[in-house]
Amino acid sequence: MKNFLVFVCGLFCAVSVSAQDCKGYYYLLNNAEIEMSIYDAKGSVTGKSIYKITNVHKDGSGTTSDFANTFYDKNNKEISTGTGHFKCSGSGVSVDMKLSMPNMPQLKDMKMEAKTSQAFLDYPSNMHTGQDLQGGTFEMAGNMNGMDLALNYSVSNRKVTGNEKITTPAGSWDCFKISYDIDFKMTVMGAGMPVKLSAEEWFAPGFGVVKTISYNKGGKQVGSTVITGIKK
Repeated sequence: MKNFLVFVCGLFCAVSVSAQDCKGYYYLLNNAEIEMSIYDAKGSVTGKSIYKITNVHKDGSGTTSDFANTFYDKNNKEISTGTGHFKCSGSGVSVDMKLSMPNMPQLKDMKMEAKTSQAFLDYPSNMHTGQDLQGGTFEMAGNMNGMDLALNYSVSNRKVTGNEKITTPAGSWDCFKISYDIDFKMTVMGAGMPVKLSAEEWFAPGFGVVKTISYNKGGKQVGSTVITGIKK
């Protein structure tokens, strides 16, 4: 259960923004590569996610990018892969919730079926302290080793709680801080495994997510992610 929580909470990473100009966000730089390192409660590295931007294109009055995500364990062994989308317009941005789905080794052999929802988290351009932000829910179903499996991932109670300067190996940024609640449930052959967490994230306007921390119901830190590298 401890390892399951590390994988779940360590990868709840949603991109957040608040600028009018879409060009600065690293998820909108064609061929860019972003490294997010994942840590357990003790600050030890448990893995990393590499996001590669594969296509940036105009979409109506805004800009959309496609990205591929590869998750590696602490030994740099590839565990799972995925894809997603990032959208930006004058009113803010929207990020595919698959970006923040947990990348667990248990799911690497899962074969997806048609029952997969598409959901985005919105980040308005007029971000300010005290602001409530809209949540979202992502669902998918599939089959793994002959067993039916369903996933339900929900983010709620999102609120901008303040401003902080964050420094990581990739740089320093003045960030907004956002708190939110996480409900994650994996159901296998009718048996559910629910996980409830709270989380905080820091993002730099005009850039993107910098850091996230997740906590259990007792308020104890159980994992975090930090941006540790950018290739443009």
